[in-house]
Amino acid sequence: MAANELSVRQVEAFRALMHARTVTHAAHTLGVSQPAVSRLLADFESSVGFALFERRQGRLWPTAQAHALHAEVERAFSGFDRVVQAAAQIREQRRGAICVAAAPEFAADFLPRVAAAFAHEHEGVDVTLLTLEPALALERVAAQRCDLAIVNEAAPPPGVRLERLGQWPMRAIVPRGHGLARKRVLSAADCEGEAFVSFAAGSPARLRIDRLFAECAVTRASGVEADLAQAVVTLVEAGMGVALVDPVTAAALGARVAVKRFEPVLDVPVNVARGAQPEFSPLAEAFVRHAAAALARLK
Repeated sequence: MAANELSVRQVEAFRALMHARTVTHAAHTLGVSQPAVSRLLADFESSVGFALFERRQGRLWPTAQAHALHAEVERAFSGFDRVVQAAAQIREQRRGAICVAAAPEFAADFLPRVAAAFAHEHEGVDVTLLTLEPALALERVAAQRCDLAIVNEAAPPPGVRLERLGQWPMRAIVPRGHGLARKRVLSAADCEGEAFVSFAAGSPARLRIDRLFAECAVTRASGVEADLAQAVVTLVEAGMGVALVDPVTAAALGARVAVKRFEPVLDVPVNVARGAQPEFSPLAEAFVRHAAAALARLK
């Protein structure tokens, strides 16, 4: 028997009759007429080269060969059913994987919360979160080793495009019990002579903050420097001075320090980086929507 002598429809008719036990019920299952089922079964028996059913008392009874063949058919259809199920899961965004890189200020609290909300909505999808410096995160996206990255200020390399999700004002943070903690809004002038916890020299945040205080002609007392926003927060909490941090970091601080609005406003952009190709996976699009919604809740 050549494999091309069989047809899927013949196998379906055989399977339907094995389940339904009558030609009438098999025809109903397949949505065809009883004569059509009979023809499919006759052709199937001719193709396999042996009898599949015996007629007894007006009914068709499967032979031993039919039972053996049916076991193989069920195994084959089980694999087909898994394909159908996988396709449905992919279509409904309940199957797949996504890798997201983020700068440290996003990766500590904000990104895990976004990932948790995304995972609840997309059960079955594997999520990988990476904490990387912006330049390295963008390199991963360019090399297609990450689906997307969330960064502040960055110059995208070839093969990466940035999409602005929005911008939000930096917040002043002050040790609890500090004299400035009683103020509702801190101004640059309030920081005159105050010990100030800075970001590392040369970093984008440090350059923007230093430029703002220079424009306001405010001199701060030199203090401790740190690379990470979380380290800056810990230093302020320990009483080492006041600082400015991005709004995502500030939103997750709880009662550790006093968080204040700051004037003049110093906005921080938040960007999502993705590959330059126009197509973007539905899972990545859904993750970006969750991130944008979380950012929109920032005050």
